[in-house]
Amino acid sequence: MPARRPSQAPPATLPHPDYEAASNPTTAPNELARLAADPSSGVRARVAANPSTPPAVLAALANDRLARVRAQAAAHPGTPPDALHRLGEDRSRQVRLRLAGNPKATTEAPVQPDAGRLSPPPRAGLAAQREAAPTTLAVIASDPKREIRVRAARGASGPPEVLGRLARDPEREVRAAVAANRAAPPEIAARLAVDPSALVREEVARNPVTPPDLLERLARDWRTRVRRGVAANDATSPHLLARLARDWSHTVRAEVAASAATSTELLVRLARDRNHQVLLALIRNADTPDAALDEIDRRLHSLRGHMARLPGRGASKATDVSQALEQRRPQPVDR
Repeated sequence: MPARRPSQAPPATLPHPDYEAASNPTTAPNELARLAADPSSGVRARVAANPSTPPAVLAALANDRLARVRAQAAAHPGTPPDALHRLGEDRSRQVRLRLAGNPKATTEAPVQPDAGRLSPPPRAGLAAQREAAPTTLAVIASDPKREIRVRAARGASGPPEVLGRLARDPEREVRAAVAANRAAPPEIAARLAVDPSALVREEVARNPVTPPDLLERLARDWRTRVRRGVAANDATSPHLLARLARDWSHTVRAEVAASAATSTELLVRLARDRNHQVLLALIRNADTPDAALDEIDRRLHSLRGHMARLPGRGASKATDVSQALEQRRPQPVDR
């Protein structure tokens, strides 16, 4: 048999000579305009992502035949509002997803799109809006893809009407994103605080701008995860944290023990808790005073006996507390 020829590695592909210029923020605007018409989609995509690309060039790239180029234009903060508005109806999910993550798309003022491209805004509930054209955010809020609506709801700070529409979305993940949005008006937060989904109510409970009266209501929620969200909120009042420190669920008490808003007095009181997760949260909280650590140390022997009787890994739970305490308060080395 004839000997086989040794296989040769394929020649290395050289990068396109214009890639560097297309990505360089110091490239001149007229050169970027020339590169935006390059036959290579890689060059055009790099121009669309370049922070120095002029708005007029970005508007042209928003009409590119390839979705990867339009997606870069959709994510660019310098893309003009009318081009963003067009991209809100793009057929590519990739483009609409990048647009939903563009802060400018969720805050820009209404633009006047082509009359034949968009239907007029719904009249129901929007009488005060009269004949105003829909915003780009309004287009994204109606997107059929859930992940795009979630991304828009998370960062939206546009018209309250659009946030209200997202707050009524049939998907709980979209409503939860609105609940976590600090720009959501109090009336929307109040509606979401009684949402049937515990995920949505939890996000309201964790939002630092949630009004105190809503936090009071959510602190009595029957779902543990919602009360845990209130306990983890740095805006929760001291008296509410004191109530949650007596919660039947150790996970809620552990959140209070870990909170930077918990008072010194309450931290010392939590040192008498018998649950190892609460004690670990206390030990790991940088604000926990020495008095609380001393109390845990003093009770460690009796805690070992209590935890050893617990089912599962009870004995190791006491060891975890002891080791965490030693790491927090290392013993002096004898010389």
